[in-house]
Amino acid sequence: MQTINQRNATRNQSTADFEVKRIFIFDNRFERGVFKNTTGGSFTLQAGMLVVRDTAVTGGLLPATALNFQDAIGIAAMEEDVVLANNETVNIMYGTKGTVDGLKLVLPATVTLNSVATGDTKTLGDLLNGLGLHLDLTTVENTKFDN
Repeated sequence: MQTINQRNATRNQSTADFEVKRIFIFDNRFERGVFKNTTGGSFTLQAGMLVVRDTAVTGGLLPATALNFQDAIGIAAMEEDVVLANNETVNIMYGTKGTVDGLKLVLPATVTLNSVATGDTKTLGDLLNGLGLHLDLTTVENTKFDN
């Protein structure tokens, strides 16, 4: 995702801050799916959210929650957030393999990469690594806004 914030504009000078954020870093693989909002209200789908399989729809996806995060099959990959009404669907890509910035993942409430699902012995980080998603937790923020 890239954002541009223009801080100053005169007739002969403009100061703008360019910010680029990437969740998917290297050697990533993607699949297509149909994401459906079944939350009962409006839902904002964000890049970096974990998705689980919706078995009611061929190729269907649902948002991971604190109750089903162990069933995650990938990470939503979009350029910008998508707001969905209840039962609305959208075609998306989701990452299934490769190196990702683990610090930019959007996890369900109360869930961390060290969370262990009930009745399981593996952490969420272990499960994602098992899928083929290498989590890079050492990324360095090199932001500097200067003229």
